[in-house]
Amino acid sequence: MNTGFTAAFTPLWVAYEMESGEPALLATLRDFGRKAVSDRYDRLEAMISDSGFLVGGRLTLADTTLTGVARWVEFHQAVDGASYPKLAALRGRIEADPAVRYAQAIEDGEKPAGSGACLGHVPLAEMIDASLPSLSRVSPYGAKVWRRAVTGCGLPGQG
Repeated sequence: MNTGFTAAFTPLWVAYEMESGEPALLATLRDFGRKAVSDRYDRLEAMISDSGFLVGGRLTLADTTLTGVARWVEFHQAVDGASYPKLAALRGRIEADPAVRYAQAIEDGEKPAGSGACLGHVPLAEMIDASLPSLSRVSPYGAKVWRRAVTGCGLPGQG
């Protein structure tokens, strides 16, 4: 996994965040983003081996990053997942892992029973609020933009 995979979604996120944009511009951003995501998915599909995961035979950060970002594909309807059978199978293996299921349940606002290893969940907004005083000293504007980007504040349909 590299930043090229997540960056491929940038035009799609920009189009999503534009509250009222020129329809032709929004369509261009979405088309460009879908093409970029499709190109990355093509590369990933070709790279997947029979080892079971992206890097070797066990779950790694690369795998969990993939499954997190793969959820963006569905959100943006960027590609047809059925066109990528290796990626679909890999994602199924990753999402079957108990730790991944636990993390996704928390992300979805559930309160799953765990093994006891997790000592608690700190909401992202709380972490950002704790970081903002130091970010504001560097750049008040940057802190505001960062909080909006990470928490979704100000996105259409959200707070």
